[in-house]
Amino acid sequence: MGLGIVDLETAAAEPYHAMKADDPNQAARGRNRRIKAACPAIIATVLGLSLFAIFVTTVLSYREPSYSVDLTGYDGIDPARAARIVSPSFNVTLRMNNTCVDTARVAVTYSGVALGWARVEPRDCAEGRWAKDVEVVARGGGVGLSRRLRDRMAADWSSGAVELDVSVMMYRVGYDIGAEIPRTFDGKVKMI
Repeated sequence: MGLGIVDLETAAAEPYHAMKADDPNQAARGRNRRIKAACPAIIATVLGLSLFAIFVTTVLSYREPSYSVDLTGYDGIDPARAARIVSPSFNVTLRMNNTCVDTARVAVTYSGVALGWARVEPRDCAEGRWAKDVEVVARGGGVGLSRRLRDRMAADWSSGAVELDVSVMMYRVGYDIGAEIPRTFDGKVKMI
């Protein structure tokens, strides 16, 4: 008989119980080795997919904050014939979307001179309001206007409208890192 050939007659002559059986633990050990080898790959895949899901959710849900300002009325100043000392008030509507504001400071200026200012506290962050219109009355008391500034204002008024700058500094009160850092918005409105 050659190598690698099993003699069937000799094998048949041996009692059945005398044959060496397969080790029952060998299959379990092989299976355990395969599971142990696959575990880090499975954990890495699940972790990677979780991080990807968090990243996508964060990116898709973030919307850039937007701000706008509108002048709804004014009183105490005649742009055509402004006095040397004025005490104007400006009704300003602030529109804020995709952000919350707890405190805001508003300044209405003309050619660098503050004509009115106000502080408003909408306290939106605690309520979770992310879109809102905030009405503000910016008042100035005893604001002195130079002759040059009054002449310029009268010239702007006669040519159509006086353009005012509105500067808004917004604060968010809280325990978040960087929450106390103010955000600023500068807009332009026209007195018509």
